[in-house]
Amino acid sequence: MIRVPLIARPLDFLYFCFFLIHIPASLLLDFQILYPSAYVPSFLQALRQWYIGFTADPLIAGAVRGDINGELVWFGCFTWLELLFQFPTFFLGIRGLWKGSHSTYVLTLAYGASTATTTLPCIFYILKEHSRMTPEQQIILLSSYVPFFVIPLLMAVDMGFRVYNIVASAEAKRKIE
Repeated sequence: MIRVPLIARPLDFLYFCFFLIHIPASLLLDFQILYPSAYVPSFLQALRQWYIGFTADPLIAGAVRGDINGELVWFGCFTWLELLFQFPTFFLGIRGLWKGSHSTYVLTLAYGASTATTTLPCIFYILKEHSRMTPEQQIILLSSYVPFFVIPLLMAVDMGFRVYNIVASAEAKRKIE
């Protein structure tokens, strides 16, 4: 079977770029709430403070205040899920998409469903907390969260159809035999 180049597979290319972009965002910002504060370098703390000041992100700001042990316990759980499941999936997804491997479809489907499901409550929480931010901050913040909902949702639906087609094709082939 001839491997189709990644650039010739537009959705796979989108997912590949999405995974690449997500790696530094996770390491530099998202996971900071899980690191012991003594081990967070000052430049990362400064990046987080700049981000909170620029966007007024109530989730990251709340996590910094320690609310992940209270009202935002769900957000802390989502961050652990990102670290333990989603983050490794970035690398496996990048590798599978690069190779054009169909075996990555199920993992990518699970990732897309998981990420869309965990990002949607974050978006609703931001909308609920809109009074704490300027309209500009809300637009900036939503423009950074919404793609992390839409692209994984697209990924889940797309990969679901791909897996369905593979299974349906295998079943049809088995009926012929």
